[in-house]
Amino acid sequence: MPKIMAGVAFGVSFSMWDPDFLCALVAHWQLDKCVVAQYGYAHHEPGGLRQVEQNVLTDWLLVWLTGEELPQN
Repeated sequence: MPKIMAGVAFGVSFSMWDPDFLCALVAHWQLDKCVVAQYGYAHHEPGGLRQVEQNVLTDWLLVWLTGEELPQN
């Protein structure tokens, strides 16, 4: 399912615009379980966002893909 969702998002972005990059915020567990790789994002950086909800600190990662790396189907 992640590959389908990412493919649709990348396809729409690429067909409607000529993006220099695509980025997203994802939970850290998605990187640990290789979900980010299934999305197709080639780069990640910690410290994208910190959120405290119900006394639990959640770190979000910034993931991105450059325009040249977008799949061109």
